[in-house]
Amino acid sequence: MIHAAPGLYLRYEPLSEPVPLLVDVSRSGREYPKTYRSPLPFTTVHDNASMYVEDLWAGAPGVGATLLYCCFPNTWVDVNRNELDMDPDVVDGGWPVQLQPTARTLNGLGLIKTRSRYHAELKRLVEDLHRRFGRLIQISCHCMSATGAPTHPDAGKPRADFCVSDIKGKTASRKALDLVVETLKSFGYSVTANDPYIGNELIGRHGDPARGIDSIQVEINKKLFMDTATFRATEGLPKVKADLDRLLAVLARA
Repeated sequence: MIHAAPGLYLRYEPLSEPVPLLVDVSRSGREYPKTYRSPLPFTTVHDNASMYVEDLWAGAPGVGATLLYCCFPNTWVDVNRNELDMDPDVVDGGWPVQLQPTARTLNGLGLIKTRSRYHAELKRLVEDLHRRFGRLIQISCHCMSATGAPTHPDAGKPRADFCVSDIKGKTASRKALDLVVETLKSFGYSVTANDPYIGNELIGRHGDPARGIDSIQVEINKKLFMDTATFRATEGLPKVKADLDRLLAVLARA
């Protein structure tokens, strides 16, 4: 069953016996609002959408997991950034509280506002599943470019097939992180942990390994499944999806 909050999210309920596994696909939305404007070419803007990630992880409900998909584009509202991460110079007038812009924001990659309803739904799912099972694995799903962008710490460097992160041990137990990393490696992929990405708001809000909530971010290299020049899926997509189905099955049994 699919529950829809138009323009905000789609929630896919488990198709088999529910398990303590939550998959969020929060930066793949492509429902551009009519008011959306950008001085950049659309191809540049669209390249920032984690395209096909919702397809790659679509097997989650089949193993009993819940999947939450964010509909709006992250270049409009990035739910993986804190709501205070805004450049005060682009705010018309004052702001009720003091803003805390990061270097990324001051370099021009700022946040307009956070859709609190999406975060509220994600929080509700985390709490409900944890209350029901006493434990939870949250997988936050993203994709990354094959080489580091000029604004990233690994600028110009080639990237592994997967980057798995837990904010350097803050949001997941070592056991849970190792399970994801080693399972992907067993499929023949190259995998890094917390390099170049360590994770951000989506796992930072919820991860609490001491309570049995393991929140892990998974970045997939676009070269495995997409032609970034045309935005078209390649022949590699079915294989990556099949391998992620196998990973989901492992996590559902964890």
